[in-house]
Amino acid sequence: MKRLLPLLALTLLALPAPAHADVTSPAAFTDASGDVANNKLDIRTVSVKNTARKLVVRVTFPGNPRVFDFPTGNVSVFIDTDPARKGAEYGHFMEFWSDYRFAEVSKWREQPTPAWGHSPEGRCVADAGVVHDKGHHLKWFQYVVKKRPGCFTAAAVRVAVSTMNTGDLQPYVEYPKPYLDHLGAKHRWTDWVSQG
Repeated sequence: MKRLLPLLALTLLALPAPAHADVTSPAAFTDASGDVANNKLDIRTVSVKNTARKLVVRVTFPGNPRVFDFPTGNVSVFIDTDPARKGAEYGHFMEFWSDYRFAEVSKWREQPTPAWGHSPEGRCVADAGVVHDKGHHLKWFQYVVKKRPGCFTAAAVRVAVSTMNTGDLQPYVEYPKPYLDHLGAKHRWTDWVSQG
């Protein structure tokens, strides 16, 4: 028994420590202000509400000074449900002012499938939704994914959020190089948010 104790202690020391402590739902995460040159899609906060029935992710921005001064580009919310698998399993993607998609993800890339598809035709996408401040000053987007078998059922989750601003609509301009922003850093996860 005396020989087993030091061996057990060494084994426990060799195990990797968890990357993040769990946080309870709802949880809020803050991004640095002004970390992107064009601030229309500068991520300010991301809130995650994780319940047994749905996952709600709200991304907030500073707000545009002029009403309907829409940016062009997209917001991507990557969802991790399996700590043993590298990267995201799912993603919620919104193209301004087009459709939105909830899809499986592999190597940080969307893997669209006919069964899931685009809004509103896809079986899983039809259970997802996007709510926003009507674009008046574009202060936030909220992604809602209903949990159901065959689409998304995980309990604890963590998210990574990115935005890409490719231009403006009033007046129309396409930037030669898009402005990118990430919650913390590219592909950086929040803490695990437990189901509440």
